[in-house]
Amino acid sequence: MNLRPFLLLLGATAFAACTATSEPGFDTPESALHDTAADVYLVSNLNGAPLAKDNNGYIARVQPDGGMQRHWIQGGKNGVTLHAPKGMAIVGDVLWVADIDVVRKFDRTSGAPLGEVAIAGSTFLNDVSAGPDGNVYVTDTGLDASFASTGTDAIWRIAKDGSVRALAQGVELGQPNGLVARDRGVYVVSWRDGTFYEVDYDGRRTDLGRAPQAQLDGLVRFVRDGGKGAGEWLSTSWAGKCVYRFDLSGGCSTLPVRYEQPADCGLDQQRGRLLVPLFGANRLEILPL
Repeated sequence: MNLRPFLLLLGATAFAACTATSEPGFDTPESALHDTAADVYLVSNLNGAPLAKDNNGYIARVQPDGGMQRHWIQGGKNGVTLHAPKGMAIVGDVLWVADIDVVRKFDRTSGAPLGEVAIAGSTFLNDVSAGPDGNVYVTDTGLDASFASTGTDAIWRIAKDGSVRALAQGVELGQPNGLVARDRGVYVVSWRDGTFYEVDYDGRRTDLGRAPQAQLDGLVRFVRDGGKGAGEWLSTSWAGKCVYRFDLSGGCSTLPVRYEQPADCGLDQQRGRLLVPLFGANRLEILPL
């Protein structure tokens, strides 16, 4: 397995070496998502503090070879409100984006705003995932501006009719962060204690493993051999400065890479790439799997 990472996108001085763009760099990139229909990578940028309602966040649209439309969706432009965008998911022709205490909707092709769904009482909406039934799931990590607990830990379900209910709530969720919705339920990693667990669609929790160090951020499921092999779960860790691999029997191993502040990772299943935004370094790193 080739685990030698390479930098697809770097900061302002290095990005000039990439192709098809003159707009370098990122501004506090938090999440990456592969839009498989358009074959582009979407990268959300806080462009400031994680909870600042400053309407200057943006989403970059990146070609797999490195070309970039930096401000594809930009707060304060073209009728867009976007403060501190984090996790993203696509359902049909709609891009859903977590933004502090609301989940915003955009046209996946044009980037035009399509409305929002407020999550009452939430404090730190973080990752978003599309369920197989077309519902949208979003984590509230339950943090304040100083990353202290607010106690609002939750996994929220937004139904196709726009109604909102909690799938699970409570500090025992361990500040849920990365999220992947599957057939039976949602798979989650926790920021506080590094637990990897499943919550089924009836709200029942099953613990699946625990990382050696916590502050888990992103979570993806990668399937080898062109999507026909065994699946494995990968999660980024700020405390571990690494990527962990979980299996469903309780095992956890560490990939031989080191990252500072690796945020909400995305997956290019087709090319076998893990997309790792480096929060403080303002770049996207690509890890061949």
